[in-house]
Amino acid sequence: MTTNYSPELDNIDVFLSPAKALQRMARVYERDGITQGLRVDAFKPVREAWAAAVFLLGYSQLNKRQYWLRENPTKNESPDIFAISINTPLPEEKGVRREIMEVEVCEYDEHAKTNIADHIKEKLRGKAYNPFTFLLCYIHAPKKKTRLIDVINGLKNIKTTVREIWLLLHLDAEPVGNFVTARVYLRDANLEKTNLQYKGNYVQLARIPQLEMIKPIRGSGRTVDFFSMGRAYVALPKGKRKLTSKAK
Repeated sequence: MTTNYSPELDNIDVFLSPAKALQRMARVYERDGITQGLRVDAFKPVREAWAAAVFLLGYSQLNKRQYWLRENPTKNESPDIFAISINTPLPEEKGVRREIMEVEVCEYDEHAKTNIADHIKEKLRGKAYNPFTFLLCYIHAPKKKTRLIDVINGLKNIKTTVREIWLLLHLDAEPVGNFVTARVYLRDANLEKTNLQYKGNYVQLARIPQLEMIKPIRGSGRTVDFFSMGRAYVALPKGKRKLTSKAK
């Protein structure tokens, strides 16, 4: 079977570590405040990369792989995030292989009027994704109780082309480190196989040694070689100016 990747993937030369995406969001919080970072549309790409980075840090602990990611260079096109993992070839394979994951991010904030399952269904309605796409639903409101079994049952009969659907929840009043990721949908799987969770602290996970950026190059060898490319700088979008009152 032939796999069709999104053409935007060919326009990405360099992929960044999840830790770099976390640093960018932290700078937004420091410069513009947590409220603006979580709500202003200008920061949506940074926020989506942050959510994907937290998910990938947790996911890497489940499958023992490291991931690098980049935002989609084409705005308002799916997927939101491309992620790759460089894998050592199996005995029957000729060279190093690159695992590609496409991540689509949706947000569920404290003002949402529908339940999580219906919110996800609306996000996916009428859309076609590649069969290896992960949908990640970032839940902003930690105080709302989320019963995973209700979400899983609510998505049981959904018709979608995505491979998996995950929830991302932070466990504190503000996103400061502690989080849970939970899989609530796995295509063609029963409840026992669908249920998969990881709980951790992304600040601690980001300290695991990993190159800040990589540039995959096609080769013919059977080993993975990494060379340092230095440090990456990615400019942040500008947010709304903070209003100041003039003294009379």
